[in-house]
Amino acid sequence: MKTLTGILVFLFMMGWMSYPAAALTIGYIEVQKVFSTYEKTKKAQEQIQKKEKDFQEEVSKRQKQFDKAKEKGTSDEELKKMGGKFEKELDPKRADIVASQQKMAQEIQNDIIKATESVAKEKGVDIVLDRQVFITGGIDLTDRVIEVLNKK
Repeated sequence: MKTLTGILVFLFMMGWMSYPAAALTIGYIEVQKVFSTYEKTKKAQEQIQKKEKDFQEEVSKRQKQFDKAKEKGTSDEELKKMGGKFEKELDPKRADIVASQQKMAQEIQNDIIKATESVAKEKGVDIVLDRQVFITGGIDLTDRVIEVLNKK
């Protein structure tokens, strides 16, 4: 009796486990392509590049001030103080760039996830993975996701 129950439980589990796998529709997107062709990504990159350029100009300006002070024979102690002051003044700008990068990346990632979920639902796809995971098969949703993203 225990053997029969064990066999029935085993068969039930095998049937239950194989049913969802057969019923699932799997799609994929090329995440890198979606990211790079999303218009918001391009705008975000331009904004970050501008901040980085402004920051580099500020660093160059401070470096010139430092070099002039060094040429005038400013003591090492004063140069060290000057360098510390410059670092304190530049740190918030550096932190702002990093925070902006993280914020924009998170927003873009959230947009891509929402668009992918929307397209998956529209196409009747249950699971969406990155194209790099696939060797063969699956439904390519990449172009539709890009289309949805760039309509916003």
